Amino acid sequence: MARRRLLADEAKIIILAHARTLFIEKGYNQATMDELCELTQMSKGNLYHHFKNKEELFLQVLTQHIEQVNDKWLAIVNHDMSSTNQLLALADLYGRDCENPLIKAVEEYVKTPSSDTDALETIQKMMNLTFNTIKQVIENGIVKKEFKGSDAEALSFAVWSMLAGSAQFCMSMPNLTGDDYAAFHVKTIKLLLEGISL
Repeated sequence: MARRRLLADEAKIIILAHARTLFIEKGYNQATMDELCELTQMSKGNLYHHFKNKEELFLQVLTQHIEQVNDKWLAIVNHDMSSTNQLLALADLYGRDCENPLIKAVEEYVKTPSSDTDALETIQKMMNLTFNTIKQVIENGIVKKEFKGSDAEALSFAVWSMLAGSAQFCMSMPNLTGDDYAAFHVKTIKLLLEGISL
């Protein structure tokens, strides 16, 4: 098989793109680095130069996806929107993401025990990205007097928990559509908003 000699950034982009495809097609457990070598036309040594193992590679694919979802949200919201509508837009987007083909691989990954501290740090960073997005909306809502209370951290945790719980519930119903998942997430956040809106 012909091997490519690429710049580091270019190699990473190629590896991540093919890894995403592989994880979608095979799931986390069945995807192998050997198959990724075939897809990328790179040696194992090259793959392991950029990513120390399959877990690190998968978490980078997942981080990239979460960043893309966050970027989509930033593209659809504007500063004229109320904080309430921003939260509903976020809930809609996260609900639609339940239809993402990476979900099967995510479900497999979470059942795989890991003691890798780097992996745990990466997962924490991903969770923080979502939490901080929510927290910024909540803080603005408190300042604009849209939401009750002054504890943005606690309110943000409540929203984050409800979105995470909704996603878990939706994963147990794989036959629904993106519209169904989005509607479920939006209804969940609307219920929470009834309790915190002024």
